[in-house]
Amino acid sequence: MNNPWTLRICDQWIAWLTFDQSDEKVNTLNEHSLAELEILLDQLTEDDRLKAMVIRSGKKDSFIAGADIEELAKITDDEDARAKSEAGQEIFAKIEAIPIPTVAVIHGACMGGGLELALACDYRLVTDHPKTILALPEVNLGIIPGWGGTQRLPRLIGLAPGLQMILTGRQIAGKKAYRMGLADGIVTEAFIEQQAGDFINRIMSSGQCKKIRKRRLKAQPSMMRWLAWTLPGRIVIFHQSLKQVMKKTGGHYPAPIKALEVVRRTYWKMSLAEGLASEAMTFSRLACTPISRNLVRLFQATQRVKKAGGEAASKLEINSTAVIGAGIMGGGIAWALSKAGLSVRLKDVSWDALAKGLAGAAGSFRFLVKRRKMSEGEMNLAMHRIAPTIDYAGFPRLDVVIEAVVEDMDLKKKVLRELEENVGDDTIICTNTSSLPLDDLASVLKRPKRFIGLHFFNPVDRMPLVEIIPCRKTSKETVLATVELVKRMGKIPLVVGNCPGFLVNRILLPYLIESAWMFEEGIEIERLDHLLEKFGMPMGPLALVDEVGIDVGYKAAKVLEAAYGERMHVPGALDKVVESGELLGKKNGRGFYLYRNGHKKPNRQVTGFAEQARKQDGIQVREIPDGDIVDRAILIMINEAARCLEEHIVDGPEALDIAMVMGTGFAPFRGGLLRYADDRGVREIKHRLEEFEKKYGARFKPAKLIEKVAGNGGCFYPKSPTKPRNSRNGK
Repeated sequence: MNNPWTLRICDQWIAWLTFDQSDEKVNTLNEHSLAELEILLDQLTEDDRLKAMVIRSGKKDSFIAGADIEELAKITDDEDARAKSEAGQEIFAKIEAIPIPTVAVIHGACMGGGLELALACDYRLVTDHPKTILALPEVNLGIIPGWGGTQRLPRLIGLAPGLQMILTGRQIAGKKAYRMGLADGIVTEAFIEQQAGDFINRIMSSGQCKKIRKRRLKAQPSMMRWLAWTLPGRIVIFHQSLKQVMKKTGGHYPAPIKALEVVRRTYWKMSLAEGLASEAMTFSRLACTPISRNLVRLFQATQRVKKAGGEAASKLEINSTAVIGAGIMGGGIAWALSKAGLSVRLKDVSWDALAKGLAGAAGSFRFLVKRRKMSEGEMNLAMHRIAPTIDYAGFPRLDVVIEAVVEDMDLKKKVLRELEENVGDDTIICTNTSSLPLDDLASVLKRPKRFIGLHFFNPVDRMPLVEIIPCRKTSKETVLATVELVKRMGKIPLVVGNCPGFLVNRILLPYLIESAWMFEEGIEIERLDHLLEKFGMPMGPLALVDEVGIDVGYKAAKVLEAAYGERMHVPGALDKVVESGELLGKKNGRGFYLYRNGHKKPNRQVTGFAEQARKQDGIQVREIPDGDIVDRAILIMINEAARCLEEHIVDGPEALDIAMVMGTGFAPFRGGLLRYADDRGVREIKHRLEEFEKKYGARFKPAKLIEKVAGNGGCFYPKSPTKPRNSRNGK
């Protein structure tokens, strides 16, 4: 294995240490790279001629992406985790102890262990490039920073901002890092070596070090400094931080809570060495918990899905695009294409409709500007890449056109037929649909090889998943090109089979329909939603129906009812809510909830519709235990997921779980829908489905795959050949 570190000592006796793992796209810290770094540090410590040391990356747009996730996944127990944490801490302590100024020059992503390495240096320089970002995202993997991050970051930038970065994993742009004192200077990518040398010369002159330390201190808001320096102030900061963590996580994720405890226990009270020991202990107790295992697996699976398509797709260039339909979805898709640097023609039948679509795209860009992830100038350039039009001028030269009109079969067929007449023979035509049969849509086209389905999730600017659905006649080249386009848009592409509802909606709609059945049976709206949120869903099912739009969700549900029959039969209560014509959900302020001034409360009007439907359907009000409510909603999804695997709608349980987490927000800490099924036991799930089948009907009849897996005592996922020893906190 090659040494990823190269050492060059220039004429000014500055040691330039460059990190470049030649066989990887980004640098990561693993046992080998850390061992080689330690050897070099020992050599440099002995050379008394050196005046300074600079650590930089040899990668084009990346500093260090963090620790090697594969090694994290292989940790066997608490002792192994603690040893790995302490080993990294010791190496970074050697950087800190070198008796010459040390400077980390950061260009590109500086994440996790990469930032912890930079924190061990005396100074940090960042480039002004947009790709330069700094973060400690460990809590997103169910662990805490284990190489000094919980100790050095709050001491450097202040307690409150340090906690915010540690507890949220939030990414900080290079320029902001300088403003908040995390970085000590900004350099230009093209002149890194010269400007870093100039910086070193400055810090070696008298008084400069004091000025830098003073600037770091002033970067912290005076109120935050005062709070951190007083016991009552620290109590306030820790209390508010915990409150924010609980609001965001619902208490499902222990890592941010444990990180907060470590900082509370060590900040101001312990030496750095004592604090590092506390950090290593807490890291070790989290690394082998089921939650951390699940989050790490999801991260690895997401990376694999992102690599879908292979190198062949990259040979097909897509530069010019268009979107037909300037509604919420069309405007969102145009935004995503423009954000990716592509020119976009946005077409609709009227200028008023186009104005609304452009306003939606501008709103998404303004959100990025507000979050300082984009400048005003970059936003203006991006908006200029979207060209509104009411005709097909220029369409014959386009590479891809995405149709995004309303979900109506006849209208879509009309638009697609007209569109094909106005584009080139090689133009790829995509339809954005959530449930309509694609082969029916393709039947109106003369060149179906260039036709494919895309399913963007609403809102487009926040939902990362895009389902890609080939038709029977779609060419392989079209699939590959579309996968590449979705990746270029910064989305996660998932190729799924062509069936009503595709993958995500086919699994999600039974969850929503079953929730509507329970509502009809007399379960209170708030109780139902609260129990599913407590399980880990991002919002309750009835609140989700309001968010999507009752009319939109109902139309999709009826499509699936027509396709799958009794098991997706829509309850009468939902029919009556829709028939009222005035309950559309959050978009008009009235649905299962009433919305006013940012608050919501249950809508008693819909409870009356449930009573009417119960009388009509002959349903008695039932007293249903909390556990049954949750199981009816979740297990019916698992049952449908098993059918999707049977029919090869998706390429295995891992891809299905990624789709449900990224497309619906299914509780990530549970590892995904089928990972949850495996952890709970497929045999138990089969028994519960059979219980519900007797009580509620054939929609709960266990899928053949569930019966097969349960009969073998197996799991949806292949069993690991070796099972890690139990962690102290993992069961």
